[in-house]
Amino acid sequence: MKDKGITYDIGTEYTPNNFSRINFDAVVVDADMNAIKNDLHCNSVKIYGRDVDRLLLASTAALENGLNVWLSPRLIDGTIEETLAYIKEVAERFQQLKERFPNQETVFVVAGEATIDTKGFIKGCAIYERIKKIANPLFFIKNALGIKPAFQKSFNKFLKKSVAIVRNEFSGKVTYASAMWENVDWSIFDILSINLYKASFNEYSFDRKLRKLVSSGKPVAITEFGCCSFEGADQMGPTGYFVVDYTTTPPSFSQKCIRNENVQAEYILDLLNKYKMAGVASTFVFDFYSEGFLHDSNPEMDFDMASFSITKHTNQNKWEPKLAFERIGDYYANN
Repeated sequence: MKDKGITYDIGTEYTPNNFSRINFDAVVVDADMNAIKNDLHCNSVKIYGRDVDRLLLASTAALENGLNVWLSPRLIDGTIEETLAYIKEVAERFQQLKERFPNQETVFVVAGEATIDTKGFIKGCAIYERIKKIANPLFFIKNALGIKPAFQKSFNKFLKKSVAIVRNEFSGKVTYASAMWENVDWSIFDILSINLYKASFNEYSFDRKLRKLVSSGKPVAITEFGCCSFEGADQMGPTGYFVVDYTTTPPSFSQKCIRNENVQAEYILDLLNKYKMAGVASTFVFDFYSEGFLHDSNPEMDFDMASFSITKHTNQNKWEPKLAFERIGDYYANN
């Protein structure tokens, strides 16, 4: 594979003024990028999140550590107009960074799963309202039957505007991290990118979809895939975190979960092999570090089990590698 990567969160604002990462400084980020390069044996990193300064700081650290950077700015609950203005600002500043590191690849990801991140496509003022509508079985039945959703026209218009804005500011390759339910016009992008998970709901169609993606003629990137660390998480795929009930104070598990790091490791290695054999050009395992999912020896408080991170967050705001970390490092080093 051309790009052997991992995703890296600099802080995503899923609810107003509530970021997924609070502790963030240049020394920590540089150490993380060093580990990504030398321990995980990645050659690329997909950096995502809200704050522009943080995005550029992390990108600089990654490039200084010899990594290629796929920059994925993520504005949650912004309007279409706000999102386009935000993308323009990030693209302009990322171009300056690209010029500083001309010998490394920099790719701009105009957005990711915009139909749920951005207001205006699916009804709902907050991302969780839009996710709830997407999770409706009727939506996926219609999608499987080829029935286009009502937002398809405005969604494609948004992507075209996004690409035009980015190409006016940024001279590198441009892509979009699509959701599994989105229909994208890939003719305007340099790379076909998708967040592609395997789970019980798509296990029979997964291989067929993968073959179709690779047959498009464009280089294919899997910009997000991963698994949580409890028994049965491999069957839940991208919905693994649903086992945590955030309506309670404090949050609690909605079902009994048994920690099993091997489930996560086996899931990721299986998909890495599938993607390699299919001819995928770039893979980005989700995710490197999740500050909000603290590991605890008490199973009822071990929220790291519901995290996609391949490291476990300890209460010293530090991380320790999970089994998947070691397995991914060996795989990337030898493939």
